[in-house]
Amino acid sequence: MSRHCLALCLALFTTTPTHATQFIVRFADQASAAAARVPAESTMRRKRATDAGQPRHIATLATGADVFEIEDGNAAHFARLPGVISVEEDRIIRPAALPDPLYSRQWSLHDLRAGIDAEVAWKHTRGHGAIIAVLDTGSTPHAELEGQLLPGYDFISEAVRARDGDGRDADATDEGDWEDPGDCGRRAGARSSWHGTHVMALAGARRGNRLGIVGVAPEAKIIPVRVLGHCGGRLSDMIDALAWVSGGEVAGVPPLARRPDVINLSLSTAGACGDALADALAQARARGVAIVAAAGNDGADAHAVTPANCPGVIAVAGLDRHASLAWYSNHGEAITLAAPGGSLSGLRTDDLISAVDQGARTRWRGVFGYLAGTSMAAPLVSGVVALMRSADPVLGVDDMTRHLVDNARPARCPRLCGAGLLDAGATLDAVAQEKARR
Repeated sequence: MSRHCLALCLALFTTTPTHATQFIVRFADQASAAAARVPAESTMRRKRATDAGQPRHIATLATGADVFEIEDGNAAHFARLPGVISVEEDRIIRPAALPDPLYSRQWSLHDLRAGIDAEVAWKHTRGHGAIIAVLDTGSTPHAELEGQLLPGYDFISEAVRARDGDGRDADATDEGDWEDPGDCGRRAGARSSWHGTHVMALAGARRGNRLGIVGVAPEAKIIPVRVLGHCGGRLSDMIDALAWVSGGEVAGVPPLARRPDVINLSLSTAGACGDALADALAQARARGVAIVAAAGNDGADAHAVTPANCPGVIAVAGLDRHASLAWYSNHGEAITLAAPGGSLSGLRTDDLISAVDQGARTRWRGVFGYLAGTSMAAPLVSGVVALMRSADPVLGVDDMTRHLVDNARPARCPRLCGAGLLDAGATLDAVAQEKARR
């Protein structure tokens, strides 16, 4: 380094205030380096007592560079040492900044035992070009969903249930599902859940916005379809919503521009799968749309809950933080596979964090909150289905189910949670390998 360059570099240090006290210094030759290291300790103590700029040697690095400390933190003091060719701050190194600060809390994506290994899947794709439809309570404004939502629809036909002053319309905004005491056959009241927003963000929240979380398929788009309002929703409304969002015609509703790759149904009701619902699901599958449904939270056999018990549906059980069947999750032979749903044990960090609204009844502002249930497990599977379709746009519905089942990891719930724990990484690896062989 020329003397001019050294002076310039030192000037950069002195013109920018710094609290650093250690610097890494390189010398032109060993003699200069040795001379800078040698001063006797007694001499050094005297000099430092009167000169806060006297460099104190700390260590010699394996590369031959030396580490010095300067009490006043001014690197310009190195100009007095002969043979100096470079000086740089001995900076503090921290873990690489996460583009989504709450990612570390999303154990469901990366925990070695109970997570779905999303980062391996993201080496193939993050969902670009895929679409996820979410039939739920609708969406609320939230930064995690900005740019993620395509035009949706409100299929709630009863104005009282919809709470928006009319029946079906083109606004899929969640108007709140709060309950007063005595509502919906329940003794106690309840806050609005903002359930649809939580589910949508788990599947496809934005990545890299330095705000909060990341979805399983952060580059996929989401179609919000509102079918749940005050005290839930009608099966008939859900059937029409399934027909419309999968590319069918519904009287009085404008056709959808492009059907999704997967429909997420984080909802359930007791009973067998009726013929009308089975027909709607079969038609959607025939159009190339996969159906993912939550198994339900009754701690019972999933055969008794619809739509998880309908033919062709990917039924998802919920696992806790230990990769065991969550105590609340429905289970049994109707289950296709399981995914993290949260422990629901009182320790909120063992549940799934996602986007919600802070309002108790009506919308207030977007925040983050923990929820648990098979409703949270299902969108993780829907996100992986979107990743599969992004990686291989011609992949069939049955093939997607096959890949999910074949690549699931063993979970601590044999015979109760289907094929086991959703493994996004292994599943996307398999899809890529199969595509390469064609």
